[in-house]
Amino acid sequence: MAGFAKIVMALSFCYYTLEMGLLWLGQTIGLHNEIWDAYDFPEQVNSPPLWSLLVGLGVTGFTLMSLACAYRGAWLILNGGPNQDFRDLGRNMRHIAWGLIGFWLGYNILAGAVQYLIVVDLASTDGFDFGWDPLDFDIVFAIIGVVLLAISQTLNRAWQAEDENMHFL
Repeated sequence: MAGFAKIVMALSFCYYTLEMGLLWLGQTIGLHNEIWDAYDFPEQVNSPPLWSLLVGLGVTGFTLMSLACAYRGAWLILNGGPNQDFRDLGRNMRHIAWGLIGFWLGYNILAGAVQYLIVVDLASTDGFDFGWDPLDFDIVFAIIGVVLLAISQTLNRAWQAEDENMHFL
């Protein structure tokens, strides 16, 4: 089962990296309608302003790095097996937690603020649907992240107690 999880993590990270990379970097090589399609906006003749594309690319990079951090923590937990100590488990769980929280934050910036930035130079935004809901289903990433952060703190305290017992005996 651990092998399956690792394969799925690797495939999904590659997919998101290629998909999002082509979306933002593709604007510079003439695929300017891809960005409008991604946000379900009407097609435009020109690409969005370069600075807004760079902001989108930066937020996408942050989002993907957060996902990579979460995946790396999960990967290390899966590699550790049942004999890993509480300190390593807590640290890896903290990486997963902050990665999921960062992924949720980055995704919401992309879905919310960035869609407004790419249309800033347009004369009219009639027919554009700026649908964004920060409490949509993806809030599960943030909730799970916060729960894992709390569990990681408990694991750190368990490691401290275990370490104290080892020195006591």
